[in-house]
Amino acid sequence: MLMIKRLMTQHMPGMLTCEEVDGFLYDFHEGNLSYLEKFTFKLHLSMCRECRGYVEGYVNAIRISQAGFIKTNQATKIPEDLMQAILKSRTSK
Repeated sequence: MLMIKRLMTQHMPGMLTCEEVDGFLYDFHEGNLSYLEKFTFKLHLSMCRECRGYVEGYVNAIRISQAGFIKTNQATKIPEDLMQAILKSRTSK
C-alpha cells in the first residue's frame, strides 16, 4: 500500500502528501477548505491509514480538551454578605 500511495502522490496532479495533509488539518477541521481542497484532503485520507489515524487523534484531542471546560451563559451570583466580608478582610490588613 505504501508503494501505491507513493506513486499516486508523485504522479497524480493535485494529490496531497502526508506533510501537506498536516498543513491542511486545522483548516479542514474549521471548515475553511474549498471544495477542491476538501476533496483532495479526503481522497488522501481514503488511501492513507496513517493520516486517518492522525486526523482521528487530532479530532479526539480537541474534543477531550473542550470537554474539560464547563460552558455557561450565566455568571454565578456571589452573595452580598460574602462579598462584603471579603472586601472588609482586605482593607483591615
